[in-house]
Amino acid sequence: KPALQAWNDSLIQMARMSKAYSLMLLMRNFITGIEEFDVQDAGPNEKQVLQDLAVLFGLYWIEKGMGEFLEDGYMSQTQAKWVRSAVLEMLDVVRPNAVALVDARDFSDFRLKSALGRYDGQVYEHILRYSRMDPLNQTEPGPGYDPHLKRVIVGGSAVYTPTASRL
Repeated sequence: KPALQAWNDSLIQMARMSKAYSLMLLMRNFITGIEEFDVQDAGPNEKQVLQDLAVLFGLYWIEKGMGEFLEDGYMSQTQAKWVRSAVLEMLDVVRPNAVALVDARDFSDFRLKSALGRYDGQVYEHILRYSRMDPLNQTEPGPGYDPHLKRVIVGGSAVYTPTASRL
């Protein structure tokens, strides 16, 4: 094969390899950071939460790339099942600390763009307030009702006209 063709043929594999290498670096740095963690800066409980998070991080990416591991023989089907169940187990372990982990980064409710887990506890009030601010909710019944839904709802049914195939 000409060099350019060989290069083009290997680009997808190179992209996969660069992603795998990047994830390996992230995992290694995550583990190294936890090993160098000074318990005096926080405490043993915080270190354990970070270790649990690192395990979940690694298992998550193994599960995402499960096909690659199976295809290349790095993992058996039994081991793949273990990974899937371990991800669920680690989610249960990390879940009680999820809010604290997000709060530790001190993201504002505005930056999180989520009414759930609000600092002030007013979850449903804020969901209702945000829904009222949405432009689609500024008119009653809404901008799409008359041209699209009214004939279906009031008239009983609309006539469906499919688009012509372009094949």
